[in-house]
Amino acid sequence: MKKKYGSIFTLWLPEPTIMVCGSEQLKTAFVKNGEKTAGRPNFKIMELHDDGNYGLVFSDDSFWKSQRRFALRVLRDFGFGRPILENAILQQASDACNYFRSLNGEPVDVNITLSACVGNIIHQLVFGSTVSFDEYFYYDFKCKLIESERLFFHPLTFFMNLWKPLRILKFLGGSSYQKMINYNDELLEYYKKQLKEHRTTINYDNEPRDYIDAFLIEQKKQNSEGVSTEFGEWSDLQLLGTVYDLFAAGTEAVSSTLTTFILYMIHYPKIKQEIYEEIDRVIGREKVVTMSDQPKLPYFNACLLEAQRIITSVPINAFHRTFEEFVIDGYTIPKGINIIPQFEAVHKDEIEFPDPWTFDPLRFLDEEMNYKKDERVTPFSLGKRACLGESLVRMELFLFAATFAQNFDFQPADPKNLPLFEFEYTITKNIKSFNVRLINRK
Repeated sequence: MKKKYGSIFTLWLPEPTIMVCGSEQLKTAFVKNGEKTAGRPNFKIMELHDDGNYGLVFSDDSFWKSQRRFALRVLRDFGFGRPILENAILQQASDACNYFRSLNGEPVDVNITLSACVGNIIHQLVFGSTVSFDEYFYYDFKCKLIESERLFFHPLTFFMNLWKPLRILKFLGGSSYQKMINYNDELLEYYKKQLKEHRTTINYDNEPRDYIDAFLIEQKKQNSEGVSTEFGEWSDLQLLGTVYDLFAAGTEAVSSTLTTFILYMIHYPKIKQEIYEEIDRVIGREKVVTMSDQPKLPYFNACLLEAQRIITSVPINAFHRTFEEFVIDGYTIPKGINIIPQFEAVHKDEIEFPDPWTFDPLRFLDEEMNYKKDERVTPFSLGKRACLGESLVRMELFLFAATFAQNFDFQPADPKNLPLFEFEYTITKNIKSFNVRLINRK
């Protein structure tokens, strides 16, 4: 559509919605005018489901900024960007390596294990515990999230968001909306169970054990000051919405990017070999990979950025809503209109990135083979609504991918039939399951 209509155009869904598809236009809309485009549409679906747009992703109330600040502060206290969280990631990577090594090169669906690795990090931050690798908990969890999101974009469900009379269809048991709610309810029941357990075990005089504790402590403080905690900023609804968002944002995109990165290594053996040689030369096969190694691996970093560009795990970002009028390229964008950033339109632009469907890490290396960042690649969105966990995700992608490349040679389960690049599209882009053989390099 960008080729036909340009870098900014209106799409009727059926309400007018501004699509922003150019690199400079995205920066103008969501960075330069970030405060003006930080709103969210009032999704009727969310009102029906949990009495309002609670959480961090879809909230559009007066408190979304303060809740985002609270979440960032708490998560930083628990290790965002600090060695304590790096150690937790490395422990998950080590556990995964031990599991893969026990298979002795037998084919395995890595998506299941990677979902557990990534999910356990969020589980530790939010609930203060992890789940055994032997369980399919996170893979099942992720599948429910994906199916729920798929149903969210079902035409009937989508138009229920936009046209009030269609909400009566929620009572139809077989409707896409009802199926979506059923999946969401299963996820929310787990969150509610964790919340109930925390309420019975928390010591309000101690330091918080995890995110739920931190929220409950602040909730009690607000309540003592006369602030209502039944609804609004410090309600259980807000806490459950935030937990939902943290799990959705912190598991799907990361595990899908890692899984797809491995698939590209299978399809590009020469690039894979370059990665192995750089890791062997810089780190060796015995030393544990750490974040201090990242600046020393320019080729690997370029491959990881190229993977994020070509995968674009969030191809079309969530709807924004404008708080104020502003101008892009001479076009006046009115107040109160929906506006959507399309990052994949930039990542796959033939002018920005020649031969965009080819995996080529040289795009991000200079003539002396030094790594160079590229602000046109925006896997974490832009502006006021950029990914809350960007620092965590960057750490996870590097440590997991580098550790697995240090330890294993990625080989296809069937050399004559390489797995295909097949994706499921929801809010995120998820690679369909495939088997791979991980041959021990140590």
